[in-house]
Amino acid sequence: MDVHVARGGTPVLLHDDSPYLREYCYEQLNDLAVRTLLSPAYAEHEIVTLEQLLRVSEWMNMLLNLDLKSAAAIEPAAELVRRFGAQNRIFFTGTTDSMTERFPDINVMFNTPDALHLGQRQRYDEFADAVCREAQLGGYRGLNMEASTCRQVVVDRAHAAGLLVWAYTVNERSEMERLLAMGVDAITTRKPERLLKIIEASKNV
Repeated sequence: MDVHVARGGTPVLLHDDSPYLREYCYEQLNDLAVRTLLSPAYAEHEIVTLEQLLRVSEWMNMLLNLDLKSAAAIEPAAELVRRFGAQNRIFFTGTTDSMTERFPDINVMFNTPDALHLGQRQRYDEFADAVCREAQLGGYRGLNMEASTCRQVVVDRAHAAGLLVWAYTVNERSEMERLLAMGVDAITTRKPERLLKIIEASKNV
């Protein structure tokens, strides 16, 4: 779930940034005339706040990945998670600078580089050791990796160090199957039905 913050500090679920976020508070932003400026889709749907999401997901004890899109979203989002006592089921990715220091009770994933330079590709073992060490020392819960940069060696070393491994953004079946076979702990996708079918099929093998 992508999280931005409206003027006044209300965290909202929006994929894209917009100058309207800095111009309007949530109540103004959610007005039909304004929210349709963000997207025609909002003609029929209101903008959802993070508080609403936490409230609805609470009774299901649902695990959530909150992708923070700006530094301004960090504090209000983290405070909401604390207010709901949701520290065990919420994981933060995206813009998470200094979060592990400021909010040590909240799960934060370490964002690894979204592309590897030649040296990292050639000496991948060293890269795997380095990102695992940095995540451990920084108090992160695991690695959040762009899918093409994720290999078996980093999954194995992260798990040995007690770290989770997440991969994003994966829409192709072959890549989903590759990552699942390696044992990653979570996959971000825009094709959840496809991913669920692959997972279910693997259980029946």
